[in-house]
Amino acid sequence: MAEKDQNTDKGWIAYMAKNSIAANLLMFILIGGGIWTMFHIQKEVFPQFQLDFVEINVGYPGSAPEEVEQGILMPIEEAVRGIQGIKEIVSTAREGSGNVTIELVAGTNRMKAFQDIDQAVNRIRTFPDDIDQPEVSLQDRVRDVMEVSLYGEVDIWTLRKLAERLRTRLLSNPEITQVELGNIPEYETRIEIPRHNLRQYNLTLGGVANIIAQSSEDVPAGSVETNSGEILLRMQERKQWAKEFGEITIINSPSGAQVKLQYIATITDGFEETGFHGQFNSTPSIGLEIFRVGDQSPMEIEEKVKEILEDFQLPPGVQSRIDSNRAEDYRERLSLLTENGIMAIFIVLIILALFLEYRLAFWVMVGMTVSFIGGMIVLPIIGVSINMISMFGFLVVLGIVVDDAIVVGENVYEYRQQGMSPLKAAIKGTKDISKPVVFSIMTTIIAFIPLLFMPGETGKFWWPLPVVVMVILVVSLMEALFILPAHLAHIKKKKKKGLILKLEKWQDRFSNGFNRVIDNYYGPFLEKCLKFRYITLSAALALLLIVGGYAYSDHMGMIMMPEVAADEIEAGIRLPVGTTPDQAAEVAEEVTRATQKMFEEHNLYEAAEGIKTNVRGQNFIDVEIVMLPPDERTMTGREMIALWRDNIGEIRGVDQITFEAERGPGGYQQDISVDLSHEDINVLEKSSRKFMETMKTFENTRDVNDNYNKGKLQYDFKLLPEGRNLGLTSNQVGRQVRDAFFGALATRQLRGNNEVEIRVKLPYKERKDLNNLEEFLVRTNDSIEVPLLDVVSVNQEEAFTSINRRDGRRVVNVGMDVEPANTVSQVIERVENEILPQLRNDYPGLTWTFEGSQADMRESTSSLWGGFIMALLIIYALLAVAFGSYTQPLIVMSAIPFGIVGAVIGHIILGYDLSLVSLMGVIALTGVVVNDSLIMIDFANHEKGKKTPYEAIKEAGLRRFRPILLTTLTTFGGLTPIILESSSQAYYLIPMAISLGFGIIFATSIILVIVPCLFLALEDLKNYFRSRKLPSHSAG
Repeated sequence: MAEKDQNTDKGWIAYMAKNSIAANLLMFILIGGGIWTMFHIQKEVFPQFQLDFVEINVGYPGSAPEEVEQGILMPIEEAVRGIQGIKEIVSTAREGSGNVTIELVAGTNRMKAFQDIDQAVNRIRTFPDDIDQPEVSLQDRVRDVMEVSLYGEVDIWTLRKLAERLRTRLLSNPEITQVELGNIPEYETRIEIPRHNLRQYNLTLGGVANIIAQSSEDVPAGSVETNSGEILLRMQERKQWAKEFGEITIINSPSGAQVKLQYIATITDGFEETGFHGQFNSTPSIGLEIFRVGDQSPMEIEEKVKEILEDFQLPPGVQSRIDSNRAEDYRERLSLLTENGIMAIFIVLIILALFLEYRLAFWVMVGMTVSFIGGMIVLPIIGVSINMISMFGFLVVLGIVVDDAIVVGENVYEYRQQGMSPLKAAIKGTKDISKPVVFSIMTTIIAFIPLLFMPGETGKFWWPLPVVVMVILVVSLMEALFILPAHLAHIKKKKKKGLILKLEKWQDRFSNGFNRVIDNYYGPFLEKCLKFRYITLSAALALLLIVGGYAYSDHMGMIMMPEVAADEIEAGIRLPVGTTPDQAAEVAEEVTRATQKMFEEHNLYEAAEGIKTNVRGQNFIDVEIVMLPPDERTMTGREMIALWRDNIGEIRGVDQITFEAERGPGGYQQDISVDLSHEDINVLEKSSRKFMETMKTFENTRDVNDNYNKGKLQYDFKLLPEGRNLGLTSNQVGRQVRDAFFGALATRQLRGNNEVEIRVKLPYKERKDLNNLEEFLVRTNDSIEVPLLDVVSVNQEEAFTSINRRDGRRVVNVGMDVEPANTVSQVIERVENEILPQLRNDYPGLTWTFEGSQADMRESTSSLWGGFIMALLIIYALLAVAFGSYTQPLIVMSAIPFGIVGAVIGHIILGYDLSLVSLMGVIALTGVVVNDSLIMIDFANHEKGKKTPYEAIKEAGLRRFRPILLTTLTTFGGLTPIILESSSQAYYLIPMAISLGFGIIFATSIILVIVPCLFLALEDLKNYFRSRKLPSHSAG
């Protein structure tokens, strides 16, 4: 016995229990370091992460999409195809520009891939002459803090000047480093020369542009050395404004007479010809987007912006407003999670106080605090900030973190009750239980590992959650084995008086009552279940099959992410191809008027701030309703969309309208998105049209749309022999037509912070209709003018307004939303098994892929299931090692399916759809749910040597009932506030909390009966095989 005591006194646990100074120092280091880290750690709304995308943008002014496809996209696709680490290449050709987005394989070295792609693009020698320099960039998630909008009854020039002044003021503050003006037309100095003036002075637009370029330049001309020192020489002729350009001499005659530009041209400083500028509530509006860089905090930036806005003087009639304020979001979510955290701590404290001796409860709570604060130290080292997701990690682990401390504390307390000294009880109690505690923490950590390796943006977004959970669990294990025993070993028996005595008496009464419940109710019930163990197991299996079948059936759909309250609701309006800027402006105003009328009729200012209108490009308008914060409004985003859809009415000149609510991480994506592809573009057009028409017949699809934009007329010119006989080349003719109708670029220069184009073109009325083209005259080298149509043949075609390609093939994307959202999987099943195969029969050679949120969903779920199976195998291996048995781990793991059943039941009770987040909760649950059965089987194994299996497992059930119930209640209690949270800010956290909370409650209530029954059933099986072997031995 003495030798056994000596053994107990050895090792780290005994050393720390005896040396309370070492234990306290370790505790103070963890607390001190954690508090220091709390003040210095990066704080943001959502986790910051890098995207695995490289983007290439190339401008090609005045070009058609087919020219962009042939001249830019195809050479780039070919050049980058052989580079290692590329997953997918998506490219789009538009009028005047091309864009290629390259997705990298997860885990690829981003910088190396970026450099390889950049070098490959720079090596291309077949680009057309007129393209802008290709821009190759690594995509990053925009770290926006807020948008400041200026709006009012003034012209756009005044507004822009104000916005630039405000931007300069903002950037002069050292806390603010990046401010951009959003969706505004570019500055342009326009020089318009009528045809009769060109003819009168024998000029061409290109020639005038060259004269302007050569007469508006500063030329450094070296220096001259004199006795008094060096003098710099410089030709200073740079022009800035229209008035200065007007002074340029275009023609000089030998007699000294001059023709200045202002005599023959109208020169104006203005903006590009866009036809419509951004509006808020039907008044002109300009937005300034403010971003954060490096370690800047959204809250500090917000404070500085508000200070500057208060001091910034706006003219009468101009107002400012703040949009998309991330600092406000952060504060709301911080307070939401802090309130829930405090409430959860309070619930856990009450549960501990009811079940444990008050001093033990106190030290368990201290352990939780040490684990949380101490875990903070590690977070910045591994690149985790304080954000919505990492804070949710703290909430998830709140109830789990006390489990190991409860089990250790309970065991020590039991030895104390048997009359051991506090020190001996602390050492023996901790050592006894240390193995199952270490294994239970390991199984929990392993269950969270699959969440670390989820692919894509979803995986990176949720990554901080499992990291936080793992870090805190490791710190809590260290605390339970090395710090807690030292505190429990030095609890002195004091004479209790006053409140403490009352508390202890009350707690004793509760404890005795609870023990009576165990003896009078649970004990007999367990005996009955053990007696009829096969009936009990059959009933449990039946329940498993019923709930599992319901979850798997169509009654419970699966969605990607729970819906989050939208800040803005957008109507995206696509106009027919060939719409002019003036027509687009008319439609934008009509939609805004209809929306304003709806606001007044339904008193929507109680739910929304106002209406933003923007025209993007020539044929896309977006009108946004800016919603009030969720707790200040009476309407959800979906209700607003339904009302808007009914009220917008028929609007002339509109192709498609799609409504979307901008939500949560990753922004808006349509529920279903299918890319169709075919060698023949005409077949592709017909098949996509047919697919769209079919999808519109589904009763639960909404906003079915495609991105196929054919139909803009295109005139292709070919030079005739007559033209060549006059000495004309195709390049000359093309240039003259381009200069007249698009404009000849004289120069680009900086005016302040803005790049300004100086363009020479015909007046608007001389290039706005077909007659002007028919009457257009081309000038030969001998200055003879001939009609354009005499020297070229014209072929009329339909041109694309945009061409989309994926992995080197043209594609058409058909997208749609589904209502209700949980029927997406049913719609997809029909599309995949019926609609698309039928489409392929009608159009042989057609191929398709699912893209967007559906592709993300499939990738994430398959990765999660793969990780889940791997985690189960590792947990099995760990338990097999712990128990030295192949079969007992299966008993322990029988808790897992019942945990999943509990998670499904929780979703049904609270009316939530199963989502990817629920699935993450289920996977995390597997590690937590085995811990209770692990402790029960471990105890039964200890008892088995002294008692029959029946008595051993019955004793284990009774003795371990209390710690099992306690750890379950603390885990559920920690999650209860977030499960019951009604704030829309918590929408995409709740399903995970439901899976964990309900899963653990349900699994525990089943475990307390099923695990003992399985344990005995296994013993029956062993006895059966033994009895079969015995006769053969005796015969031998």
